[in-house]
Amino acid sequence: MKIYVLILAMILCSDLNGQQGKYFLSSFNNDGAGTVSSENYSFSKKAKIYYFISNDKANVYVDLKVPDSEVQSRILMQGLTIWINMDGKSAKKMGVRFPIGSQHQVGRKGQNNAAGNLDAQGNPVTPLSLANTIELIGFTSEESRRFPAENADSFSGSVTYDKEGVLHYKMKMPLVKIPVRNAKGGGGAMPFALGIEYGYSPVENVNRGPGGVQPQFSGASKSGSSKGGRSGGSGQRAGASSGNSNSSQNNVPPVDFWVKDIKLATDK
Repeated sequence: MKIYVLILAMILCSDLNGQQGKYFLSSFNNDGAGTVSSENYSFSKKAKIYYFISNDKANVYVDLKVPDSEVQSRILMQGLTIWINMDGKSAKKMGVRFPIGSQHQVGRKGQNNAAGNLDAQGNPVTPLSLANTIELIGFTSEESRRFPAENADSFSGSVTYDKEGVLHYKMKMPLVKIPVRNAKGGGGAMPFALGIEYGYSPVENVNRGPGGVQPQFSGASKSGSSKGGRSGGSGQRAGASSGNSNSSQNNVPPVDFWVKDIKLATDK
């Protein structure tokens, strides 16, 4: 009888560990602006991107580390989108696009802000300096669809290079603005999925402003880079290529990967 009970207990413990293991556990973040230790990143071999997901009581943070120069170029020139799905599916209906990509950023005169030009302050315009705009996709309750990437109380993003030429990406998403569902019985937020996609991909049924016109925000930051970024050097190198190279990049399909069953941390 004792042996039977012991075997049963071992089976139950094994099942419990399996249930815990199916979740991607977010880390509790005491400092949203802090750096992430290298050993804490997960790696997507498909996308060649290191990623780290964390949260505090108000926000979800997505940190990416991109050492591959070709991937860096595609992100800065063609854009990156974080898709949000509360049903655990790989559906691309709601997302945050940042950067929108230097190829897709339209200036006040309706012409693309190509790398190599000068901004209003006389600084060189590079793909990195144009990484200063966030676009919301599928957020019907939000009035603004495009707005500057530096925000204290809304979606906020930054891309920077470190001394080794690695691109670091950070996105802050307020919990009050994403449809997080609470689990029954007070068990915290239900698990959800995030998709990370880079490369040009036309999005259908994008919510637009009055008259079907997509609201625009243009202009590089005064420093000539994204928040904390550099105006030249690696920023100039990644994506500051000829038109023929741009055309060949557009022929390459977008790359995406999904992190499913994300469970938010309730405390450290």
